[in-house]
Amino acid sequence: MTENEKLSYGHWFNRAALVAALALNVAFMPFASPRAAAQVTLQVEAIDGLPGFHRADLSLYLAQHMAETRLADWRFEPAEGNGLASDRVEWTFKLNPYAGGEVRSFAHTLVHERRFGVQRPITIEARLYLNGEYQTLVEQQAIVRGGPDSPGLAAAVASATQNLLGPLGAYRAIDTGQRPASQAR
Repeated sequence: MTENEKLSYGHWFNRAALVAALALNVAFMPFASPRAAAQVTLQVEAIDGLPGFHRADLSLYLAQHMAETRLADWRFEPAEGNGLASDRVEWTFKLNPYAGGEVRSFAHTLVHERRFGVQRPITIEARLYLNGEYQTLVEQQAIVRGGPDSPGLAAAVASATQNLLGPLGAYRAIDTGQRPASQAR
C-alpha cells in the first residue's frame, strides 16, 4: 500500500468513526423539542370568584386541573401574592342567565344549587400573558354544578387549557398564523 493510499484510507476511517459516533449520540439523545427543554411556568390566577369556591382555593383548583392536561411545554402554579406575574393565565367566570331569563343573587344561587344539585351555565375565559404582554384568549361555555366536585367544571378547565396552550391551541396558532378550532380572540 502506498503512502497516499494509507492517508486516504486513514481519512476515510476517521470520517466513518465520526459518523458512527454522531449516530450513537443521536440514538441515545432523549426525544424532546427545544421548547420542551425550556418549560415555562405559568402562574394561574382566578380574577372572578365562582360559586362553591373560596377565592383562595380557586387558583389551586385551576392549576391542578390545568396540570392534568400534561402539556410538555408548560408548568402551572397557583398565583401567590397580590402582584400580577409576568407569565400567567387569568381565568374569569361569568354566570349565564337561566333559560327562563330570571336573575338571582349569587348567595341564593349557591344555596339553591348545592341543595338541589342544579346545573348552571357559565362562560369561562382564559387569557395568556407572557413576559407581561397579553398573547391570546379562549372562551368556552360550560354547564357546571356549583363547587369543586363538578365534573363539568374540571372538564371545561382542561378543555380550555388545551384550546389555549395545546398543540392545536390559540397560542400555537399565533406562531403559524392559523385560526384554531376554539374561539380565540
